Amino acid sequence: MLMMPDTQPQQLLTRVLLALSLLMMSGCASMMASLSGDGHIDEPSSTRTFGTYVEDQNIELKIKANLYNADPHYKDANISVFSYNRIVLLTGQIPSQDLLDRATRIAEKVRLVRKVHNEMAVSEPTSLAIRVNDSWITTKINAHMLATKDFPASKVKVLTENGVVYLMGLLTENEANWAVDIVRQVYGVRKIVKIIEYRS
Repeated sequence: MLMMPDTQPQQLLTRVLLALSLLMMSGCASMMASLSGDGHIDEPSSTRTFGTYVEDQNIELKIKANLYNADPHYKDANISVFSYNRIVLLTGQIPSQDLLDRATRIAEKVRLVRKVHNEMAVSEPTSLAIRVNDSWITTKINAHMLATKDFPASKVKVLTENGVVYLMGLLTENEANWAVDIVRQVYGVRKIVKIIEYRS
């Protein structure tokens, strides 16, 4: 039986750790570069940096926590929070218009949030079957985008809520139209909403 030298797994692990370190350093450098002299975040560039990706994750967590702390009724609602390049999308179903309006104000107060799109509906939460179907639609769209030659799939975030597909990202106008064309090929999509930042 041929034994693999012990050094090979170690070398592979070292290379993986080195690659991750370089990625982290690059992301931190990009994030620091986006800070102005007075410590404020400048307007974003045409690409989402690793630093902004981390900020988006924190924004999503903070908004959810702030909603739950503001009113226990938010915990009974079906709320999804997404952030892309510090632009926030709220989707789902909520018991009242007052809670819906308050959700926008709560999200807007979170540090670094640039804009909030509240697409929630005042209604009962969707069924498990609908949510599973939404996940399946999102999966199919992502697969189509990845399989489409030259399409910048990494610059698009796809979300589906009750058959409505939301497209978030940093794209040119042509790329955004291309994304819509891809989504239209997927069965089960009721509507397409673009929440796109257009870049030149």
